Amino acid sequence: METTLSDLKPFKLPQKPDNYDILFGLPIPPIDRLRTFSADQFEDMICEWVDGYLKKEYTSVYRSGSAGDKGRDIVAFVNDDSPNHVWDNYQCKHYDHPLYPSDVWLELGKLCYYTFIKEYTIPRKYYLISSCGLGTSLSELIEYPTRLNAGLISAWEDKCKRKITNVSEVSLTNELLEYIQKFDFSIINHCPPQKLIEQYSSTPFYKYRFGGGLNKPRPQSEAPGPSIKPEEVRYVSQLFEAYSDHLGKKIAGVEELKSYSSLHRHFNRQREDYYKAESLRRFARDELPYDEPFEKLQDEIYRGVIDTAEDTHADGFVCVKETIKEARKLEITSNVLISYIDGSDRSGICHQLANNDILNWVRK
Repeated sequence: METTLSDLKPFKLPQKPDNYDILFGLPIPPIDRLRTFSADQFEDMICEWVDGYLKKEYTSVYRSGSAGDKGRDIVAFVNDDSPNHVWDNYQCKHYDHPLYPSDVWLELGKLCYYTFIKEYTIPRKYYLISSCGLGTSLSELIEYPTRLNAGLISAWEDKCKRKITNVSEVSLTNELLEYIQKFDFSIINHCPPQKLIEQYSSTPFYKYRFGGGLNKPRPQSEAPGPSIKPEEVRYVSQLFEAYSDHLGKKIAGVEELKSYSSLHRHFNRQREDYYKAESLRRFARDELPYDEPFEKLQDEIYRGVIDTAEDTHADGFVCVKETIKEARKLEITSNVLISYIDGSDRSGICHQLANNDILNWVRK
């Protein structure tokens, strides 16, 4: 058959990439990235999803994740009333295809066998979590769970008998057969991959698995109240020491400081900055699974200002001002929080460091 020009379609160039795409390549959609995980990474992610997104439903979450897990990958307890635990099981399947019935007979066999011999109680819910979702045939079986009873019995000889344990065969005795026939498979559930990713995206772990950076707006920081909170005592005491050093007389509290309007205004600004830095700490804690980025920010500011803080100054108040001035000038470029940081955060972090006696304004 002869091909003519009219049969051919013109080659269409891809969308013009931006500089980021040229450097790092086009972003991988989360649903595709999910399929690139190893089995262990996928199980880690499911544990993070259960412990993060679903944490309000459970008192504790554990990962089995070993060859002897007896068909329990992730165990989530609804209560801690031992030995009458109410719990859910999350079974992780990271395959290159949607789950078929043949992929789960062994898992369901373990569920029935180990609950039959009372190795553990029947879970409230049993979730099949697959990186590629469920195939049509398995979805239909779960929709009509009584069909799972007959299917498991039929598959027992081939899929379960010699594979449930490494020690001995598990034959389908009359007692076990009757148990499986009556087993309530309506506890079997699943979560589609797209829904899984959507829910997982609300956890602090999402950025570490899928990237995308921080994109939520930072909440407004709390305004300091008239009274000093217990967690503020040390940095406030350090400020009073600095003011006392500057004035040549002891300032023991806010009421005395009010007699010096300029210093009082300075004090109020420092409290506002401290509260702002605390709001950044909470934001980082809520949006990221670890405290490391904020701790690195504190350390970077400390290393940037410590020489100034330890210089010789006329008095402690001058030390405060010069140190904070230096903090506001620092170039911080590598921290994931950088787009959320302003001068007040930098000043407030200095007071966080003073609150832990890492920075001191008056030499003893």
